[in-house]
Amino acid sequence: MTMSEAGATTDGIAISSFPAELHPTLTEAFDADGDGFIDSSELLAAAQLHKQTKSANSLLRKGLLATGVATAALIAVMGGLTYGIVDANKDTVTEGRALMTKGTHEPVSVGTNEIGLSLGNLPFVPSEVLSKINDVSFMAEDNGIEYFRKVDSIDVTSEDGFVLETTKGDKITWNVVDGTELTISLVDGTSWNKHIACSACTAINVFASAAVLEGIAKFEEAVDLAEEAVDLAGVRKLRYGYYCY
Repeated sequence: MTMSEAGATTDGIAISSFPAELHPTLTEAFDADGDGFIDSSELLAAAQLHKQTKSANSLLRKGLLATGVATAALIAVMGGLTYGIVDANKDTVTEGRALMTKGTHEPVSVGTNEIGLSLGNLPFVPSEVLSKINDVSFMAEDNGIEYFRKVDSIDVTSEDGFVLETTKGDKITWNVVDGTELTISLVDGTSWNKHIACSACTAINVFASAAVLEGIAKFEEAVDLAEEAVDLAGVRKLRYGYYCY
């Protein structure tokens, strides 16, 4: 086949010599000057572009592979760090069937639990219990009325006595030397003495730990109530103190 038969001239290969459906593709790919011919310089430029594209694609594949490996390694490191941080900061452990505070072996409170205490226990229980006491109840002088109040403040002298004020301005005071009698003073000026068993307070989210139970035992010993833990004369001892009905 001669050059003229192949559509080649001194100007290059004529695009018109190829099937009509290939003309747009060949013109866009090779005919840089738009003269309808593909000359040697245009073929060389196309070859160089193809080589550069092939090289760039190779580099891109290598870059994507390296990025994938680095990402996988980073995810693994972050997962390990997260697990380590969570484990290090975990403040509870399970021993048997009990949930314990990590490092102390003290049972922890789960949900909302309450313990009831006779007010006389206040000078003897740990200070963290006092900060969680929100409610108090006490009986009227003739036992006809039971008062329920919100606690405003509690001033305690350790193992000696306390002064409790309600949000309404009522005041309840007791001292070890007073024995079993506490003094209740309402905001309206009414005042009376009442057996200490006829009062109670509620501590929220407090576990009956060894320290709390020890404090209750000290209170009972201080006022000699340990031997009165029977249902007698309207006084009933519960696990955490005394209630009067």
